[in-house]
Amino acid sequence: MGNNPISVEGVMKVFSFSLVLLAWSSCGSAEVGGRKYYKNFLGHVHKNASKDSSSLTIVQCSHSVKILKQKNPKKGWSFVQVGDDQGYIQNKDLLNKRPECFQGKYPHFYRSYNLDISEMYFWGRLYDHYVQGVSKIK
Repeated sequence: MGNNPISVEGVMKVFSFSLVLLAWSSCGSAEVGGRKYYKNFLGHVHKNASKDSSSLTIVQCSHSVKILKQKNPKKGWSFVQVGDDQGYIQNKDLLNKRPECFQGKYPHFYRSYNLDISEMYFWGRLYDHYVQGVSKIK
């Protein structure tokens, strides 16, 4: 019985530490399903899975986003986290590999634009509504 007796204080420390770990591990309401990269010049993280919904934040080309898992995924949209914001980006605008972007290829030229937040918002909305592909008109 002379071996290390367990003290109430020691048990309380272990219990308290376990509670802290449990609380920390359960932070955040969504499970992460990986990372992807935004491929267009500028765009938006939307509040809802609609290109007409309000914008939560602006993203630019090669910006990394966390893909969050959902119980009921929206067709054609990914539920993402960018900073503290959680919202939707169209799947067609995301890549698995970091793209080479205008901002990265020509940083001095890009900085010379000196875009303010309202201009970035405008260009992001334009890319949200821009239809890419081959014309069916003959």
